[in-house]
Amino acid sequence: MPKVVDNYVLERSIGKGQFGEVFKGYNKQTNVDIAVKCVKRELLKGKFTELLENEIKVLRTCNNDNIIKLYDIKKTANNIYLIMEYCNEGDLSQYLKQKKFLLEEEAVDYLLQILNGFKTLVKNKIMHRDFKLANILKHDGNIKIADFGFSKLLNDHQALANTMLGSPLNMAPEVLNNQEYDNKADIWSIGTCFYELLFGKSPFTATNMVELLKNIKTKQFVINRKVNNISPTAEDLLKKMLVVNPKDRISWQDLFNHEINFYQEEKLKQDLETTLKGGEVMMNMNKFYIKNNMVIDHPAEIKKKEELNNLAIQIAQNGPQNQQQQYDGPLLKKPQEENKLIRQDSVKVQGNQGSSQDIGNDEVTDKETQREKEIKAKKRNANRILHERNIYVFLASVAEEAMNNQTIQNYDVTGFFLVKKLLQQIDFLKTIILENKQNVYGLEFWEQFTQSKDYKDIHTYISKEFDVFKSYFDSIYEKLSEQIQYSTKVDDAIKQSINSNIKYNNQEILNKCLFDYSKLLIDSLKKSQIQDQHRQQWVHADRVLDCIRLEETFQFVDKNTNQQFNFKQYYENDNLLEIEALAKKVLQKFDKLK
Repeated sequence: MPKVVDNYVLERSIGKGQFGEVFKGYNKQTNVDIAVKCVKRELLKGKFTELLENEIKVLRTCNNDNIIKLYDIKKTANNIYLIMEYCNEGDLSQYLKQKKFLLEEEAVDYLLQILNGFKTLVKNKIMHRDFKLANILKHDGNIKIADFGFSKLLNDHQALANTMLGSPLNMAPEVLNNQEYDNKADIWSIGTCFYELLFGKSPFTATNMVELLKNIKTKQFVINRKVNNISPTAEDLLKKMLVVNPKDRISWQDLFNHEINFYQEEKLKQDLETTLKGGEVMMNMNKFYIKNNMVIDHPAEIKKKEELNNLAIQIAQNGPQNQQQQYDGPLLKKPQEENKLIRQDSVKVQGNQGSSQDIGNDEVTDKETQREKEIKAKKRNANRILHERNIYVFLASVAEEAMNNQTIQNYDVTGFFLVKKLLQQIDFLKTIILENKQNVYGLEFWEQFTQSKDYKDIHTYISKEFDVFKSYFDSIYEKLSEQIQYSTKVDDAIKQSINSNIKYNNQEILNKCLFDYSKLLIDSLKKSQIQDQHRQQWVHADRVLDCIRLEETFQFVDKNTNQQFNFKQYYENDNLLEIEALAKKVLQKFDKLK
């Protein structure tokens, strides 16, 4: 049997350190996943005891959506167990290795969550002192600041520290220089992490600490726009955080009030305002909705944009009203800074006898348990349905761009058929899979999954999206049917397909429209030199061709690597290619379809 400590079951080992192990487990009363940090009492000596007590104090002091939670502490005769929040997506260091670098929108999203966590740390006079990507965990796409083993709680009489702790590439220069430092050292560390996320490497590097300090003092970090063309706002923040002299470095208050904290929300509001003032509100609103909902990776992301999506649905159903045009509420749900702060007395980790017992003598392995396999399968099931959802939003994005393409006139038919196809796909998801609960994809633990909150949230979300795109379809049909009715340029088969039932879509006609449209696009692009100013047109052509080979392009799992399809990576790939390589890829795809 697995090891049990009171109500906590330790399922498997997920890491080892100098003073013990970290286990993945669960609370057998609530079935909530946990991480358990096991510290051997025999190793509690000297400075380490103080650091462990500090970590416990910090975790018990802070209650913030973006700081890892300490649920409980159990002491036995041999061990001390810290029962903590479990994060199911590893850390940002691992994530960055997969991604190479992050586009600004994603990097800023993570930065804002980090700053939200530090609002509580600063408020409670806590220095992290080892802030790095490996200590920033991810759970369902959300950030959790972790590993407070080197943290320090300051008081009114002690605002400085002098111990050199942390990771050199993320250490502030005053720490590297063995000077006294305050919590502004954490600002430097956050700045280095933000830079790493944006450019895939540290702002300053060296082969040793002496050389590193010299480079920091004498060299300016590089904003490599060929890697990531970041905004002036992001660049300004980096230049204010990565300042050698801590007195000249941005203050915490100015950091929390910097434009970076608000500019994404402001961009959304300005975009929304422009949308509502446009001539064809329904068409523009659809473009706004697609742009801000391209990829949903987790059911948890649905809640983030609830206000935004509800507004889009309301306008889609009722049209823009005065109160909606003046909407000034939050478009994005923000994490809580602090929730009902509960302070507890600090725990002394010394002692000879604990109140709990270790039950079960079998060695805890690093293999997944049956319970974990079920949880993993349920998550995969959610991903499978969201994958299909992301496909139909991809179709919507291509349709929207086709109908607004200024270089190819009078080609609304292609966009219309794409919207018709995506509506069929939403209807299939909504009716067959989510309402009738048919296990079409042969997923494991399907019946259990259909009882979960994730399933219900996805069902509600996709049902609402059907209403959004159905309103969009109706507005296109009304416009298009008048144009096509008496047109001599459109053949009878296309006219018949346009006027047919919404559930009927001739795939052969759709593919012919897509191919003809892609040929016009590519012929138009060939007339000009291959330059970056035409990138968006080449990207659009690439995606039109992918619509023709939809199933082949968007397989849920790659048969060679067994990796799930990554939509965010798909959208980034064309931006990463040199324009010549992008054009070559498009032409090769087109030649294969001839």
